Amino acid sequence: MVITLLLVFLTVIYVCMILFFLAGMMIRRRGASAQRQRISIIIAARNEENNIGNILMDLARQTYDKEWYEVIIANDHSSDKTLDIIEQHMTRHSNVKLLNMHTLPSGFSPKKWALQKAIEMASGDIILATDADCRVGSRWIETMASYFMPTVGFVIGFSQFGVRGMPQKLIEGFQAFDFITLMGVTAGSTNLGLPLAASGQNLGYRKSAFQAVGGYQKVAHRVSGDDVLLLQLIRKYTKLQIVFAADPAAYAVSEPQPTVKSLINQRKRWASNGIVQMKLNIVFFLYLLLVLLYNAALLAGIAAALTGKHLDIVLCCLAVRVISEFAIARKSTLYFNRTDLLKYFPLWFILQIPYIVGIGLAGTCGKFQWKEREH
Repeated sequence: MVITLLLVFLTVIYVCMILFFLAGMMIRRRGASAQRQRISIIIAARNEENNIGNILMDLARQTYDKEWYEVIIANDHSSDKTLDIIEQHMTRHSNVKLLNMHTLPSGFSPKKWALQKAIEMASGDIILATDADCRVGSRWIETMASYFMPTVGFVIGFSQFGVRGMPQKLIEGFQAFDFITLMGVTAGSTNLGLPLAASGQNLGYRKSAFQAVGGYQKVAHRVSGDDVLLLQLIRKYTKLQIVFAADPAAYAVSEPQPTVKSLINQRKRWASNGIVQMKLNIVFFLYLLLVLLYNAALLAGIAAALTGKHLDIVLCCLAVRVISEFAIARKSTLYFNRTDLLKYFPLWFILQIPYIVGIGLAGTCGKFQWKEREH
């Protein structure tokens, strides 16, 4: 009975959260700043010979005046042809710069150290960050920059796995759908003044904001989180505004994980930073904890229902969850013009409950690999 009552209570709270996110997605902000600003694009790359050339070509084709932006690639001990490809682009584009990482100080994770040094080297007032395996459109810099009004210190960009009309395998489509719901929640919460998350695949911030919070020093030891942890540092320690870039010209496209094993490993890495939010953003931490407890309660409730205990109540809670999650999924796919992904909802819903519980616990307590390194 205790589990059933807890399940009902958590279901009510969960629905209220969904309604909050839906309300936030009623808002769509466009960039309004026409001020020309010096931009530095930073990318940390490790063994990205198959991808780095594509993103460098995208950045060379930008509508933004080339005299006003630079591209800094922090080569993180690559052992393939990544360095050769970067150097080839440097000979053709004078605004492409290379930073080779030779050392790693104690207490710093490799990617954060690479990004830290790249930002220190940057001459731009605005830092735009993306990943080596991403693609961006020709108006990406121009559009992201337009969101930096004087009071804005951080811009969360949208990223997706694949684009509409592109053929995808089942695991790729599943990831695309899962990630777009996360982006929908991110957009909704940010639009209502409660920024929760961001993706390093597409974001921007003022260099002065980065310096004001001491760079990555406070979270340097965390393996990942160069995006969401920095977001929360700027939210907590500055008065600058954080906005979501909803203009399609600011979107980025990233590569999904190719296998179930690599997908689980990636999500464990993402989940590993949940506990840190207890210090940085207690509201976000409580939200993550609530989601974990709610899914655990659902699992326990379903197990109890199979023995005939409170089956009607558990089924009612499941029905409410289906309706509420379909609502947020549909709104997210409409918001980002990816309604083609809604076909993955049934599979996603079935896997979501055990997936969240398993990944949440494994990310907090377990190990994962990233860039041929175990953490």
